[in-house]
Amino acid sequence: MNTLFVYCSDDDTVNSLCNESALKKRDTKALKLSNSRNRSTFSRYFGINRPRRYSSLDKYDVDIDVFDKIIFACDGFMGEIPPEISAFITKNNLRYKTIDCIVFGDGKSAERAKDSLRVRVSLSGGTVRNVVSVSRKELKYEEEDVLFSVRHRLAV
Repeated sequence: MNTLFVYCSDDDTVNSLCNESALKKRDTKALKLSNSRNRSTFSRYFGINRPRRYSSLDKYDVDIDVFDKIIFACDGFMGEIPPEISAFITKNNLRYKTIDCIVFGDGKSAERAKDSLRVRVSLSGGTVRNVVSVSRKELKYEEEDVLFSVRHRLAV
């Protein structure tokens, strides 16, 4: 079963943990979406002058049909998901795909980000099976494998 693991985080430690997690599984391909414009976090999420939607995603062309399972992992900042993840979901056709999602964060902000992720995926035609929130502090403190830490909830 081929798995695509798409992740985006402003924290370098979380990014490295996600990359190491995907490399441990043979049938998993990791795709890191990055802030190509080097804008501040607040400006990226809530800025008025947002860049064109897909211009920065041209280098991330992936054949979605090859993968059986897709996992999105991202930060939940003030109840929103990163615009890179949102644009990736909108650009790619997720019809008939089962999606699992991981949100890095705690509390109400992570819950609102989980809802936002569910809505984005369902508007793109995908089916969300599970959305899990993981505490960024705990993940960094333990320095554990991201997919390993949520395996019982996502059945990865």
